Amino acid sequence: MMEKKHKILVVDDDEFIRIYFKDVFWIHGLEKKYDIQTVPTIEEAEKIIDSPKTRPDTVFLDLAGLMFVDGREVTTVEAGFSLLKRIKDDPKTKDIKVIMYTGYSDKEYSDKAHQLGADGYLVKGENLPKELIKFIEDLK
Repeated sequence: MMEKKHKILVVDDDEFIRIYFKDVFWIHGLEKKYDIQTVPTIEEAEKIIDSPKTRPDTVFLDLAGLMFVDGREVTTVEAGFSLLKRIKDDPKTKDIKVIMYTGYSDKEYSDKAHQLGADGYLVKGENLPKELIKFIEDLK
């Protein structure tokens, strides 16, 4: 019997980051172990998280999330915090591991993320691909 794949959702408006995640796992031969899904917006992430069929085990969430307000694209750190809080406050999703993956290295953002229940806080560009994979392996 085949082992169930660990589902990872990457929420980032930067297409390069979404491609990077998929490529890191492919290059290291882990596509059979992990199912990587990527989306550019908070709204798309919410649909995936809300469905028991597609719900991920781990979410890598860009702090500056892209959302739509009055039909306009808006990028704000509150979008990322809002989704984090929503995941951790809901009994159906609270066990999802949420890692903030962001360009913000400010301690205040890191502290707030941990207060809201983040399972990790990684600053983009500070982790080599192998370190990123080890971090994910250690989460499980």
